[in-house]
Amino acid sequence: MTRGQFELLPGIMTPTTGFNGSYLGPTVRVREGQNLPITYRNKLSEAVAVHGHGLHVPGELDGGPQRAIEPDGSWSLELPIRQQASTSWYHPHTHRKSGPQTYNGLAGMIIIDDENSDDLPIPKTYGVDDIPVIIQDRRFDDLGRLDYSIEDSEDGMIGDTIITNGVANASRRVPAGLVRLRLLNGANARYFRLRFDDNRVFHKIATDGGFLEEPVPIRELVMSPGERNEVVVDFSDGNPAMLVSGPRIQAVDDERRRDEGNGRRRNREFGRLGDRLEILQFTVDSELPAIRESLPRQLNSIMRPIVQSGWPVRRFDLFMKNNRRTGVFGVFQHNTEMSMGINRQSMDMRVINERVRLGEWERWVINSFDGSHPFHVHGCSFLVVSQNERPVAAEDAGWKDTVRVDDSAEIIVRFDHKATDEFPYMYHCHILEHEDRGMMGQFTVA
Repeated sequence: MTRGQFELLPGIMTPTTGFNGSYLGPTVRVREGQNLPITYRNKLSEAVAVHGHGLHVPGELDGGPQRAIEPDGSWSLELPIRQQASTSWYHPHTHRKSGPQTYNGLAGMIIIDDENSDDLPIPKTYGVDDIPVIIQDRRFDDLGRLDYSIEDSEDGMIGDTIITNGVANASRRVPAGLVRLRLLNGANARYFRLRFDDNRVFHKIATDGGFLEEPVPIRELVMSPGERNEVVVDFSDGNPAMLVSGPRIQAVDDERRRDEGNGRRRNREFGRLGDRLEILQFTVDSELPAIRESLPRQLNSIMRPIVQSGWPVRRFDLFMKNNRRTGVFGVFQHNTEMSMGINRQSMDMRVINERVRLGEWERWVINSFDGSHPFHVHGCSFLVVSQNERPVAAEDAGWKDTVRVDDSAEIIVRFDHKATDEFPYMYHCHILEHEDRGMMGQFTVA
């Protein structure tokens, strides 16, 4: 982890931080069944904890805030990779500083392969038809420096410039065939509603924790901070296309109006989806090797347990400070530096909020009383049962570790690795400024 300068904007060198370079970090690629040795060395002037987001590893290897690496210090570890093919990432999880440290450039992608991903007839040539797409938004001052000044905004840090894989106004040459995009919402707080400017259909093939059972055709994809999705786009027509975000298409607006007409409340989404944002321009290069076959009908087999009445149920209520609608006032007065919380408690490094039993299924019910929040759980992948009291949509019926909670969500989850009082797992809102301000808790697995 080091400081440097990087050309985020054309012709301007911006002071940044990165892993093994000036901005972002290398893609780490590993196979299921391998052990991955990593040493993090901190050459910055402040402590940094680095979390492997999406990895199923014990708490002592998870990289939560308890694992802060001091300046000039290092942390060597060996990660046992015992999970299916998927796209994860790594980023700071430093107590109260995850937002600014990630914003300045500390993030990178982790790709896990396995026998199933080897055998599937899908794009898999890295950098040609299998492309990482790390989407962030940033704001710059008049000198081209990153401007992290959020004042007291509840929305978190929202930028006005889209940075894709470390570049503004990003473009990419792709083959005239199927192209796989590993999409990561690496923004601090902004939600993206992704679609193509020509409204083409594309197929979603994987969620955070692995492949869906079958490809799902879609025209748009909402991603909250921390979520990953893999999609396959067909460029065999040779036409260029722009990946964009927002505004909402008409069908979604109609659905919202129906919900409001039926008396359902619908929280506003943090990270304003707002105006049309250009994410990545694709141009087709007929000289690149192309896959023109159809996608396979089956990608994965997901064993979905039948929910049992005897399973433990845990409830997590996400609150801001002094909410007028819910009448929750002063619940965080014991910790005036933090202004958000879960179950009326702000994050306290000295407190274990939940204790979970190893290897047992549980139901977790998450409710938001103040806007939409991406709820992330460490050390596992889970299955979403419902969102806003509706059955989970087909495109989200895969393994996940981050779920968008507009009003409510229910998940079923099991933890297969231990987490101790010294190195517990975390659950939290993945709007990084909400996490830093206390919307986070700790739990053990034993």
